[in-house]
Amino acid sequence: MLHTLTCDVAPRLDAVSPAEWRHLFPDLLDSLEMVRCIQDCGIAGFTFHSIVVRKAQRPILLLPLFETDYRLSALVQGGAKRFVERIMRYAPQLNQLHLLGVGFVEGEWGQVGVDPQTDSATLDEAWDLALQTLEVLARKLQAHLTAFVNFTTQSGRMLPMEKLATFSQIASLPIAQTRVTYASVDEYIASLPKKMRSNVRRYLRKAHNVKILRTHHPGPWLDAVYQLYLETYRRSDVNFSMHSREFFKSVCQRVDGAQYTLYFIGEQLVAFGLHVVRPDGLIDKYFGMDAVLGRAYHLYFVSWVKDLEYCIENRIPLYHAGPTEEETKARLGAAFIPNSIFFKHRHPFGHWILSTLARHVAYRPAMPLPPVRLGADWETPSTSERWSRQTNLKAQVAMRQVDDLGQANGGIGHG
Repeated sequence: MLHTLTCDVAPRLDAVSPAEWRHLFPDLLDSLEMVRCIQDCGIAGFTFHSIVVRKAQRPILLLPLFETDYRLSALVQGGAKRFVERIMRYAPQLNQLHLLGVGFVEGEWGQVGVDPQTDSATLDEAWDLALQTLEVLARKLQAHLTAFVNFTTQSGRMLPMEKLATFSQIASLPIAQTRVTYASVDEYIASLPKKMRSNVRRYLRKAHNVKILRTHHPGPWLDAVYQLYLETYRRSDVNFSMHSREFFKSVCQRVDGAQYTLYFIGEQLVAFGLHVVRPDGLIDKYFGMDAVLGRAYHLYFVSWVKDLEYCIENRIPLYHAGPTEEETKARLGAAFIPNSIFFKHRHPFGHWILSTLARHVAYRPAMPLPPVRLGADWETPSTSERWSRQTNLKAQVAMRQVDDLGQANGGIGHG
């Protein structure tokens, strides 16, 4: 019996009710309020959509989407980055790509919303419909590249990988986390390697006159906070998107648990951390510091210890430290969750070039990590039937929904 499914392309990420969102994303680290805050404050150069498949008006599958222009050379670092930039001088059309991404911009990892109560046969059909719609939308937007961005083994456990066989997979930035099992900061420091232990103690002594303030009201220091964020962003080798000042202004008002940790030398703000406090974890969203004074006072390390101290004092069991700086975070006791991107160029030859290039110059984690194994919980229905009439009907529905989105937005497209 054919299930009655519908598919919509919406011009927002939150195209379902809050209760439906929590049902589809029960373990997403960022709250719906954070997703909405990022979306509503806007990120320059990014547009958001979502694909929602419903059964009898109930959402059973949601693909969060973003589109942007993306430089391929941003995928690599160091000498490999310079190598790719030289190659792209001769093929600039491969470097500047219009990207349609599945996942969350500035989220901790990518994830697709799946109704856990829907049977596998219906989900199989829902995925067929969603992926056909994704392909039609990519053509409508003239996207060169479609990618599932930053999926972990856990967040990608329900992906139907046999339906994504034409995509190529590459490693992305792993995510650092520390289990907080310590009774005190002294116990934590004692657990570190000898050299790091000695360094951390010395850094804390040197920073004894650094004043620390935790606040939900950054107003008096907002300009300085945003300037530190911009300076840190520009120094980074790994840049994808940049927040507006409005995000830093409104995040504490809109997101439960959001708070700033501010570091002062005298009256000068020299570093900040933006965190989200939850009963099950402290999420370190952003850290910014003055390049000179921050390094002189070793505020990266000081802030790490102070965040762990906050977790210990408030009995928070997990410190989520996010991506980048794997080697330093490993010496500070963090463990890592491997992450991956899988992509497809719209032209077979372009896809072959990118896949070949990725094998040689794509990002490589600084330490050995287990491979990301996607689709571990996906079950392919053994009795599912695919009739050509059914497939054509789905494609027509997908095209109609994308056309509806274009009319609602006054026409969508790139180029």
